[in-house]
Amino acid sequence: MPNDEMLVIDCLQVPKPSRARFQEWRDGSIDCVHVTLAIWEGARDTLSAIGRWNREFDENSDLIAHATSSDDITAIKASGRTAVVFGFQNTSPFEDDIDLIRVFHTLGVRIAQLTYNVQNAVASGCWEDDSLGLSSFFGRNVVKEMNAVGMLIDISHCNEQTGFDAVEHSERPIAITHGNPSEFVGFDIELNRRNKTTEQIRAVVDNGGMLGLSMYPKIMKDGSDCSLETFCEMIEWSAERFGIDHIALGSDWYAGHPVESIEWWRAGRWARKSPLASKSAFSDWPKWYQSCADTPVIFQALSDRGFSDEDVMKFAGQNWLRFFNESFKPQGT
Repeated sequence: MPNDEMLVIDCLQVPKPSRARFQEWRDGSIDCVHVTLAIWEGARDTLSAIGRWNREFDENSDLIAHATSSDDITAIKASGRTAVVFGFQNTSPFEDDIDLIRVFHTLGVRIAQLTYNVQNAVASGCWEDDSLGLSSFFGRNVVKEMNAVGMLIDISHCNEQTGFDAVEHSERPIAITHGNPSEFVGFDIELNRRNKTTEQIRAVVDNGGMLGLSMYPKIMKDGSDCSLETFCEMIEWSAERFGIDHIALGSDWYAGHPVESIEWWRAGRWARKSPLASKSAFSDWPKWYQSCADTPVIFQALSDRGFSDEDVMKFAGQNWLRFFNESFKPQGT
């Protein structure tokens, strides 16, 4: 099934930028990647991250280019390169200034998660209990401003109440860019609070939103031993319940980072140790997905499972492309 005409979009990776990573994208025929610029960083550090990526675009212009629209993604694919969409896994770069949302949008950021695992001024994360959600003043105003400028709201690492609040207060569809359905995966996994209930996913997709299914071992059924067959079974299970038009790929792939980076992601400056400090920082990825170059095996497996060419292409990237076209434009345009 995989062919040169297929558009492939991975809606969440945390790559350490390098030419080797970019070549992997090309080897895997990945046409667009949503990359994480910030997890705990404030505005100043995030500006530096944008600067570093801009340098990568200059130095690797034969492999990658920055994209801020669906038209950019289509054009960059046609040039034989991978489009890079900027995103945050936290609203920390906005600090306490609502105007920074528009500033970062102008600099090319198109996706932002409301919080990363913990409580912040905007929302509550998946490591918190579900008694708190979107903050009634700053949080709701952040959602409103993101809607206005055309920055997609992501709730992947948010708790359930935040997810429901975001659906209620957002005037535009939102996304779970990288997460799996708890009902399918079960709760006997390391990061069981990272996944989403059927009710949460239903609320998102019923309002036009998207679910990006992840190969991250700590949130997959059977963890590192998850088979390609089981992963495809989850895709089929999700398509039957939420619709093939509302599911796609969000691998959560990271590569090239030292263990210190993983520990930073887990705890930031919030604590001396992560709540998961006793757990292993790194995960063994499944044998069938050892790098981005292995991405096409998923689409071939779906085809072998009986998915139509049209549905495979939707999951591979057409769904994200359509959704980005709707989400990245300023409200009312």
